[in-house]
Amino acid sequence: MKTIFFVLGIVALILFCVVPCYGADSFESYLIAKSNSYKYNTIACDDGNIAWVEYGPETDPGNYSRVIYRYNVSEGRKDVVIRDPSWKRDLAISGNRYVWSDGRGIFLYNSAQGMLTFLYSPGNQSSSPCIDRSTILWVGYNNKGNYSLEMYDAVSGIHRTVVSSATPLGDPAISGDRVVFREAGPANDLMVLVNLTTMEKTVLYDGPGSRSMPAIDGDNVVWADSRNGPDQVFLYNLKSGVSKPVSPSGSFQMYPDISGNLVVWEDYRNSSAGSFNYQRGSGDIRLYDIATNTTKIVADGQVPREFPRISGEYVVWSGGYDNAHDIFLYRYPANRPHDFSGGERGTAYSASPTTIPTPGTRVRYYSTISNGEMEWYSLEPSQQAANISFELRWNDPKTALSLTLVSPGGSAWHFTDADDSREDRAVRMTVSSDRPGGYFEPGKWTVAITGDSVNGTVPYDLCWY
Repeated sequence: MKTIFFVLGIVALILFCVVPCYGADSFESYLIAKSNSYKYNTIACDDGNIAWVEYGPETDPGNYSRVIYRYNVSEGRKDVVIRDPSWKRDLAISGNRYVWSDGRGIFLYNSAQGMLTFLYSPGNQSSSPCIDRSTILWVGYNNKGNYSLEMYDAVSGIHRTVVSSATPLGDPAISGDRVVFREAGPANDLMVLVNLTTMEKTVLYDGPGSRSMPAIDGDNVVWADSRNGPDQVFLYNLKSGVSKPVSPSGSFQMYPDISGNLVVWEDYRNSSAGSFNYQRGSGDIRLYDIATNTTKIVADGQVPREFPRISGEYVVWSGGYDNAHDIFLYRYPANRPHDFSGGERGTAYSASPTTIPTPGTRVRYYSTISNGEMEWYSLEPSQQAANISFELRWNDPKTALSLTLVSPGGSAWHFTDADDSREDRAVRMTVSSDRPGGYFEPGKWTVAITGDSVNGTVPYDLCWY
């Protein structure tokens, strides 16, 4: 058995720099999807479920494959939601419901029922859908030059027009029965709230400059606002009526999102292009905690990153060099309980190799790996679990793979085929809590698979129980 306790920074170096290094993403954030597919603004987050569109590597949009993928945090699992020929933009999710636009109309897909619905208003072009539970909103535009805000209830099947306008509408966002959206005024943009129950319409702000990219959760609304120069993220509280910049800098701030007391956005104050220049993807991903009035950099802009989203305590964004548009996940620790008292940080566990596979597969991954490459996965075990078992298998007798496991507290264990005294092209291990009665610290466990000696590329599968 090999039991090694690493300093947290060393673990981060191992996990993120064996493959081409993403340097700026600390061990607190981790990769959940890697591809060279363009993501654009199509990442959606609903608590522990993250969804996105992959268009394919081609440069001609007409040739793109159009697949929606979903990553479930608790299972550490990536799945295909739907693969169909519709062009997919402005993806949004709520539970098992996914909505997107193809420019003509709005698509609603219920993954639990396997049912795809095309929402279309005659004579309208439809775009910018948003969803909360069964309520879908989107912007319509007809051939007479009129705009509208359309609503559809996925349970009742009722469709109605919420707002009609002779001037452009855009960027609707919904929370419960409240919807915020941008409405063009005679000289500037208005930020507008409409109550779907009372149909009362309220202008939240009408002043110089532009408003865009609103998001709402409960009584708080955020949007990008250029009233004082480059776009800044503003926070508006519906109860107090107070509006203020979240983290004023005089530099561009884009793509705000909000969940509970947490606000995220893309911030360009440290951009290599200069704080007053907007160069897509060159900003930091920042988070503001309303409750503690603190701001932190979740990921800095040493590599391109953009389109942050937040739901609950999970922050996601797209990032990567060149044509890579990988998806990263960060879990904000302030929302998690810290009542684990197993002694020194991260040392309240023991791990040992096991020679017999554990029955009852919970999760299984199939993938391929090349020499020196590393692929990593994550899971969050139940606090009631007494132990977790892993099994890594491959077929090529000339190949050597290894498995590294890192606990939320920073403990790490590294196992190879020889550690269980059975060289059978498999690594099996069990990690147990040393706490009486069994108790796992809340948080993310990370599993890294390394191609120690590989000729070409070999397949493998990874199970945990």
